[in-house]
Amino acid sequence: MKKRNFPDDMSKLSNSSKNIIESVKSINPQKEALIVVIKYGIFGLLWIVLSDKILGTFTDNIEFYKIMQIYKGWLFVLITMVMFFILISEKTKSIKSATDRAFRAYEDLKTSNHEQGVLEKELNYQKDLIQNIIEEAPVIIVLWDEDGKILKTNSFCIKTFGYDEEELLGKIWVDFFEVSHNKQRVNNIFQEIIQNGGLREYEINFVAKEGKNLDILWSNKIIKTDRGKKVIVSIGMDITERKKYEEKIRYLAYHDSLTGLPNRDMFSNEIECLIESKKLDKFAIVFIDIDNFKYVNDTMGHIIGDELLKYIAVKLTSYVTAPDLAARLGGDEFGLLIKNFGSEEILMKKLERLQKDLGNTWHSGIREFFISISVGAAIYPDDGRDGGALLKKSDIAMNVAKKEGKNKVLLYKENIHEDIMWHINMSNKLQKALDNKEFELYYQPQIELSSGRIVSLEALVRWNHPTEGFIPPSDFIPVAEETGQIYGLEQRIFRNALIQKQKWEQKGYRDITLSLNLSSKTLISNMNFRFIESILSEFHVDYTKFVVEITETAAISNVELAIERLNRLKSRGLKIALDDFGTGYSSITYLKQLPIDIIKLDKSYVKSVTDGRRDGSIIKFILSLARDLNLTVVAEGIETSKQLEYLKNINCSLGQGYFISIPQPAEAITEMLSNNTSTYK
Repeated sequence: MKKRNFPDDMSKLSNSSKNIIESVKSINPQKEALIVVIKYGIFGLLWIVLSDKILGTFTDNIEFYKIMQIYKGWLFVLITMVMFFILISEKTKSIKSATDRAFRAYEDLKTSNHEQGVLEKELNYQKDLIQNIIEEAPVIIVLWDEDGKILKTNSFCIKTFGYDEEELLGKIWVDFFEVSHNKQRVNNIFQEIIQNGGLREYEINFVAKEGKNLDILWSNKIIKTDRGKKVIVSIGMDITERKKYEEKIRYLAYHDSLTGLPNRDMFSNEIECLIESKKLDKFAIVFIDIDNFKYVNDTMGHIIGDELLKYIAVKLTSYVTAPDLAARLGGDEFGLLIKNFGSEEILMKKLERLQKDLGNTWHSGIREFFISISVGAAIYPDDGRDGGALLKKSDIAMNVAKKEGKNKVLLYKENIHEDIMWHINMSNKLQKALDNKEFELYYQPQIELSSGRIVSLEALVRWNHPTEGFIPPSDFIPVAEETGQIYGLEQRIFRNALIQKQKWEQKGYRDITLSLNLSSKTLISNMNFRFIESILSEFHVDYTKFVVEITETAAISNVELAIERLNRLKSRGLKIALDDFGTGYSSITYLKQLPIDIIKLDKSYVKSVTDGRRDGSIIKFILSLARDLNLTVVAEGIETSKQLEYLKNINCSLGQGYFISIPQPAEAITEMLSNNTSTYK
């Protein structure tokens, strides 16, 4: 359908109709007939007078004149016929023209009336559609005037707020819905809408009829009516559930899902905000780690481990009260933000009380665990002026507490940082030493005390640094064990020792036993223990003359696993020695459980044998116990002739120490054996 500008078309049709009506009204039949008669009369009179006068000038003959009169009459009739035709034709054309215009106007009016009907239907349809959209739209729509009175609402508004339309219309918008403590803010928003012609996307908390709190996101626009009045159209969206979801996401983003404590991000943010606010002159950051938590996870499973973490979280929550904060930083690590503690002494006492409170027996079903924690703390601003530095230094203090035996509380000090840097540098040098093959094996003889004959050699690793010279094992072995570099170092030691034993056997020194130390880490590590087994499989030596030495710590960290692994070594013919015997708490308890063949008596007993009778009695007891259990005893650390003679007199089997021989490189040991100097003199 052709689009028309309906009001303009109607105006044109109206003007045309008026012209036609005026034209038709102007037609007067009597007048028109009179005009025709007058015109005919004038013409007839002029014809009679003029035609006779003209005819009389041409002839005097009466007969001819009569004949011409006849012709003149015919000509008059002919001319009058033409004249009447013209006159009547002109009037008929005028009437026809008016009639045609009237007909066209009628047709146009008829068409316009039809189009008007179609347009009215279309307008009604659009009006109904818009009304339906407003009513059914899942948004709140409210129309209100400049005084804040509600003029119109939609169904969703009524449904959302729970009021009937009659309860809303004519009421003041701000007073009716708004929560009282936000009233001033809404009044300010109202003024901004009036002044700026609208306002987009702002949140207001409302209360529905039943008292439910609703979060509404609003947008407003002012429109003007044809009467010049302003109407504010407000469109709102109920974002209550979305806000709850956002709040939940925010909670999950800043809280630990297992314990419900704040997480590392929230903990760090809290520290930074506290520093920026400058509200406190000092506060403490505390780093807490559960000692031996890995063993709980490895032996009992992660479910029991999670129970322990939740237990610790509950204890910390009950211990730490606002404005202080407890958080889980990850794994088995927790953090405390302590704002008010007075002096360092008071802080230490507070942390020691916490340590004792947590350091007790924890029960999980029928299982019982002893819990201890290592704690490190750093103080703002003495130890750092930003959160990252404070966290790092409290972590350093905690790690030093672990290295010093665990279950301790330490405050960060600069010398602690120096120790850590030394540790890092040592680790770096260790790696370079492994890459550059700077380690070599020295061998310390063990003699049969009764005869002085060399019966065994203990392989000891030595590090000859290219610039620093010899670095003692007591410096680098603990670092290697902590960093895991001990695995690569130990594999190299085993391989080189077996190569050397193979050489000595080829030279005929098959009776010489070779002993090597096996770390606790390798003993309980699946992958690295298999590496050692694979190395043993590469060499064809007499493994009955090969001893693996372990410490008590390595054995008791996981007794069942240690027994299984040691039996696998014994199945190859190897012997097992328990090193540093007497330094642990349960050595005697494990003598019968562990598949050991040799006891290496710790040098602390040997050193004091000549100083008092008590240690001597202990050594005699150990020797007696060893004979009953069919075990060989090796006394370590023999440094004087008196010590050697005493051990010989009480029938100790074997011994080693600097008095007998210092550790020597393989070439020196080979020369000693080849020169028949294999007997101590």
